[in-house]
Amino acid sequence: MSVMNLVRSAISASHFQIEQTAFSKGMLDGSMTATNYSRGLVQLWHIHGTLESCATSCSEVTDFFTQEMIRTETIRRDLQAFGFNTGSFAPMIETIAIVEQMKDWALESPYAILGCIYILEGSRMGSLMIAKPLGKTLGLASGDVAGIEYHTEGAAGTPMRLRSFKENVDQANLGAAAETELIQGAVRFMDLLNTLYAALPMDSFPKQAQQLKTA
Repeated sequence: MSVMNLVRSAISASHFQIEQTAFSKGMLDGSMTATNYSRGLVQLWHIHGTLESCATSCSEVTDFFTQEMIRTETIRRDLQAFGFNTGSFAPMIETIAIVEQMKDWALESPYAILGCIYILEGSRMGSLMIAKPLGKTLGLASGDVAGIEYHTEGAAGTPMRLRSFKENVDQANLGAAAETELIQGAVRFMDLLNTLYAALPMDSFPKQAQQLKTA
């Protein structure tokens, strides 16, 4: 079995769990507010910013990280669309744990960063399904992507981009030690993301949902 198939198998349970969190469900079922969504975006901005720094500073990883994988500026635009910025919400302790872990990996286990790239790029496949219901929940007009570009940007190329990344890693012959770092990094990163998503607040409903609830 290829290393990327091993990674996929290793994170399958955590992948299912993160889809069951209130935050993940809220993007699909109409219970997400712009404030709660933006708070989540800020956490992702910190995570992507750290990934971008680590991926471009680690020679072991640089060749696998492409321009299309840079997401921080996209998140900035989305936040601005809802009247927020990257300083509107503090990084949560769960986010800080992810950031610190990635920094440690960059110094000690750089191939673990490949596991982080795979998970965040793989999440863009889920974005293909999330974008439309999320836009509706957040009150965007049909076809308007201002505020949800994190899920729509580069969508047409997502399947091929992810496939190319996996093929490049599988064909790189990284060696047993590096592959172990990659797999363990992906598992740990996914577990940390699960903890973050479970902690993200979902304490209120959009105005339209509140009206339906009280009608």
